[in-house]
Amino acid sequence: MLSRFWEGVEHRHQPPRGAVMLEESAATARIPVYNGISSSINAAAVAILLFVFSEPLAGSVALSLVLAYVFASIFYVVTGHSGAYIQIVVWSSLAQNVAIHILLGGFVWSGAFLMWGIIVATSAALFLSRRTTLSVTAIYVTAAVCLFFLEPWFRSRRAAPDPTLSALLAADVFVVSLLIVVPIVVLLLRQIATERQRAEDLLLNMLPAPIAIQLKRKQGVIAEEFEACSVLFADLVGFTAHATTVSPDELVGQLNEVFSRFDELVAGVGAEKIKTMGDGYLAVAGAPNRRPDHVDVMCRLALGMQGAMDDINRTLDTRFGLRVGIATGRLVAGVVGTNRFSYDLWGDTVNMASRMESLAAAGAIRVTSAVADGGAGSYRFADGGQSQVKGIGAIPTFILIGERSPITPV
Repeated sequence: MLSRFWEGVEHRHQPPRGAVMLEESAATARIPVYNGISSSINAAAVAILLFVFSEPLAGSVALSLVLAYVFASIFYVVTGHSGAYIQIVVWSSLAQNVAIHILLGGFVWSGAFLMWGIIVATSAALFLSRRTTLSVTAIYVTAAVCLFFLEPWFRSRRAAPDPTLSALLAADVFVVSLLIVVPIVVLLLRQIATERQRAEDLLLNMLPAPIAIQLKRKQGVIAEEFEACSVLFADLVGFTAHATTVSPDELVGQLNEVFSRFDELVAGVGAEKIKTMGDGYLAVAGAPNRRPDHVDVMCRLALGMQGAMDDINRTLDTRFGLRVGIATGRLVAGVVGTNRFSYDLWGDTVNMASRMESLAAAGAIRVTSAVADGGAGSYRFADGGQSQVKGIGAIPTFILIGERSPITPV
């Protein structure tokens, strides 16, 4: 039954605008309930204390705060409006602090009860908008300054209260404020750490890990030249025509299935996904982490992607084909953009890989002669004939067939 109660509270929870705490946190949704219960108990204890020490007027003020806390807590549980809850608690608490300070004769005789206002102002800063926070803080500071100068007048209008009462109220302000503030601060720090980790994970999903680390440490352009890399372009054949026959949700879901499989293969061989472009896929080996076996890695990735297409088509009930192009050589890689970062590649090697992909037939992997030379020891290639490349002319190309079978000793 208690779990159903908390589920209802979390479902109805509506964070105030400008809140620092994470709005989606289940723990944040429970804070008003915990705070309402603990603060009501403390206010009731203060009221009893004041009545016991013959301060009925101040005790009535404290008792009214209990009612305000109870009302605010019930209102929050029923409606989920945490902003309204905090507003009720903040203003009623400030009013009580000032009233008891005046009724007991000032700062010393009230056991520094006005210090509760600092807790109230802190809560406003954490949970409310900047405008409301400034209003609460300004009113509290103004009241504190005025009360400081009026303290001799307050003392002259009444006898000193029992010193024990002042000591107990001071202990209540110190101990209970810690019990209230410390858990909130701890929770806030935990959630800030969670949010930072979430932001870092998101950055790692957008950028290669070395680039993400470099970006956090350095402002400005991030660019690097790589003398030896292999670039892969892949494109789904038949996807454009297929897009006209299914709903948008189904289309994006199918594309997500294909690219998720490709992402797994990229991670498995140690390559780096750069981006997707419609139904196209771009990956690189040798950047940003340099590695001498970049040709081998990219050939293995291309064969894995082609091999996965049969299973993908069975799963999706589609007939997609895949054409792949690979080139190897020099390129430049870096981060572009200021709002939406993107790690990208530039250079003739990238253009050549794109050209190889466009020349490949469905189900084929067309590569440059440099790729064929670099992978000749581990992979089988077929002659792809001469291909016209803009700005270069006719060049020899090759078709990646598969891995070479290991030679079994006799």
